[in-house]
Amino acid sequence: MLPVIQNDSKLEIASVPGPTVDALRFNTRDGITADPRVRKAIIMAIDRATIIKSILVGQAVEITSFQGASSFGYDPELKALPYDPEGAKKLLAEAGVKPGATIQIDIRGNDTTMNEVSQVIASYLQMVGITATLKPYETNVLLNDIIPQGKTGAMFEQKWGGWTFDFDNTAYAMYHSGEKWNPYEKDATLDKLLESQRPLTDRAEREKILKEIGKYVADKALELPLYNSNAIYGISKRVKGFVPAPDNRIKLNEVTVE
Repeated sequence: MLPVIQNDSKLEIASVPGPTVDALRFNTRDGITADPRVRKAIIMAIDRATIIKSILVGQAVEITSFQGASSFGYDPELKALPYDPEGAKKLLAEAGVKPGATIQIDIRGNDTTMNEVSQVIASYLQMVGITATLKPYETNVLLNDIIPQGKTGAMFEQKWGGWTFDFDNTAYAMYHSGEKWNPYEKDATLDKLLESQRPLTDRAEREKILKEIGKYVADKALELPLYNSNAIYGISKRVKGFVPAPDNRIKLNEVTVE
């Protein structure tokens, strides 16, 4: 709908980074993605900037950890693995993965955007020698049966709204052993980090540990981090004083209409 609104002289777009982040997380227990070199190669094979520009028309930003820049615990110094197809091929060769290796990517069947994004990801993977097939599921089946019970393919869609804007809300659910959204990993070091920050009242110390968690997860390459989506509003130009809310909690007390 963006072009429709942008082409109407009476309307305008207001857009701000929201809490929602998207990733394709890895099955770290089975198959070729059990090898961290393969996981890193897959990340390096994907040009996320082009995906954001071409499919999301710029209404998102790349993420390096599973949170946006507004999240408490976000680390601006954390660098993502670069888009590097040749480097990806070398890592795959080191891991003993031969051209033509296959993986399955599980997605929500009703998520049209992720369907498009995943098709492009499959094309990028084809260029480094991995054949990816997409398996769409009814959303409730994917979320309540396939992921929690560890029945996914090599990769699976995870969309998360970090409405508290605190990385703990995401990280504990995604990475702590025994949690619903963590069917594959059991990492005592990561569990200890996650648990240690919860009782702290020292804000700076908590933030330091949350950043450490983000780096630790990125080093293990537990997911292909994709993007932080914008909250997008279409507004009449008669509306004055409207501030786009990142969390969809719209405040109208200072808004007027001319």
